[in-house]
Amino acid sequence: MRALVLSEHDLDEWRARYDRGERPTPLPYGVEALAEVGYRLGSARLPGGRAFTKLRTAVEHRLGYPVARMLLSAPQASGADLVLALLEGQGRAAAWAKGHRLPPYARTPLVIWSCWLADDLSRLPADERRAYVATMRHADLVTHLAESETGILLDAGFSAEQLFAVTYGAAKDFYTPDPAVAQDLDVVAVGQDRGRDYRTLVEAVRGTGLKVDVWCKPGNLDGLDLPANVTVHAPVDHVTYREALRRAKVVAVPTVELAYPTGSSVTLEAASCGACVVTSSTRSMREYVTDGVTGRLVDVGDVDGWRHTLAALLGDARERARLGAAARARIEERNNTRVMWHELAGVLRDRGVVR
Repeated sequence: MRALVLSEHDLDEWRARYDRGERPTPLPYGVEALAEVGYRLGSARLPGGRAFTKLRTAVEHRLGYPVARMLLSAPQASGADLVLALLEGQGRAAAWAKGHRLPPYARTPLVIWSCWLADDLSRLPADERRAYVATMRHADLVTHLAESETGILLDAGFSAEQLFAVTYGAAKDFYTPDPAVAQDLDVVAVGQDRGRDYRTLVEAVRGTGLKVDVWCKPGNLDGLDLPANVTVHAPVDHVTYREALRRAKVVAVPTVELAYPTGSSVTLEAASCGACVVTSSTRSMREYVTDGVTGRLVDVGDVDGWRHTLAALLGDARERARLGAAARARIEERNNTRVMWHELAGVLRDRGVVR
């Protein structure tokens, strides 16, 4: 079975960085696991010249989504049994080609592995939302990362047969516990997407002895008056990030309620490292964390709840170890990339998307 992978990342470059220990998986999002169930994965390389880059940037800026990988992958798509688009941008380009009956995409099954689709649709004006869905509906299957998103996508115009909520997972062989690493950081918070709620975390630790280390972009902290017990770091590479998760007594993932599972990657990667995780109790995060079993959930925006929970866990090493061990066990059993892609391969077969 041949699968063309459309990604913003060059697969050969990604694999080379993985071989150097710089990436958590051999291919983006652990998609190499499809090879274990009979898929041969390929993709086209984009030219790196200045003229091509300038043209590509101009065209894609005007369209609002990337098309270069899709266009240059046409020869490989002609011999593929499946086109797999990693994330919405690549998927929109392939769905547009399929909808306009452009060979070879017109006759090749298309799967879009999406992340932000439900949240993006909930933010768009009605006319833009209809146009977006009209294009994306040409996909044979659209995956998303939480059951809580399904209703939004159905209301937007997708059919139930087109949708599948994957079991999102972490790279369990990269994000691993390491007993040799000292847990010398009280609270670690990492993340830079639009769903982070650092304001609640900052207010929860203000005036306490709780020390927090935050890795994020400056924009995530705009307007916040940071107390002395909050230390801010710039975003780091995967290896340094993993080290921070291992060093944490508690990993805090404060978020607001969004349509997509904001905070899920850090939550699962911290759990995979055996960390004690505290996250906001959003609809989607309740699918990833069982309160009191694999972590702790605190109501969205609950400053007092965060303060009490963090203080209690920092004072109870045994409880932290219990929650961390249970979290790691869940990653090994269920929420890992291998399970995710094997599960998707079964769905493709069972629903007749591929032969």
